[in-house]
Amino acid sequence: MIGDFVKGRIPKAWPKPLRAGVALHRKIDALSNVHPHIHSTCRAYPAHLRRYAPIFLDLLVDFSLARNWSKFYDHAITVVSADCYHALTNNSVRLPQRGHRLLTYMQDVDLLANYDDWHHIEQGLKSVLRRLQVELNVEEVIATCAAQVTPTDRLLDLLYADLRSVSTEWNAFNAIATA
Repeated sequence: MIGDFVKGRIPKAWPKPLRAGVALHRKIDALSNVHPHIHSTCRAYPAHLRRYAPIFLDLLVDFSLARNWSKFYDHAITVVSADCYHALTNNSVRLPQRGHRLLTYMQDVDLLANYDDWHHIEQGLKSVLRRLQVELNVEEVIATCAAQVTPTDRLLDLLYADLRSVSTEWNAFNAIATA
């Protein structure tokens, strides 16, 4: 999450594991931005929504991952969620005010463990549209995204192995040492 708020160079004063995590976050985002399956899935959106489809897909992939968690991981999503909140709280000084508000909301509803609830996806889509300040019909965006749930499940199956491979093969600690 911190990687979504930090732009530019990762501060060298930050703890090495945090810097490595932000670097890995960026590496995964970069792969997602050019992945052919992401591009083909985005083309299924109506033309006037395609520009925003990668952002919508980011939420839908999280939804798919939460719904299919046990397919990819042996440990409980609630344990991972608690570990994430602990790490985020320990590093919350590095978040802007907007990040603090989001972290509080995430913890209050245990968003990471409950991302399989469509209500949270709708809230996320509404939040994205507010931040983008674009004139799009919220109900149309939600309905379009709802229609993309099954294709996104298939996308996750295709994308996950590639993302795992990149994150396993790429050494974030070496990457930040040379940055």
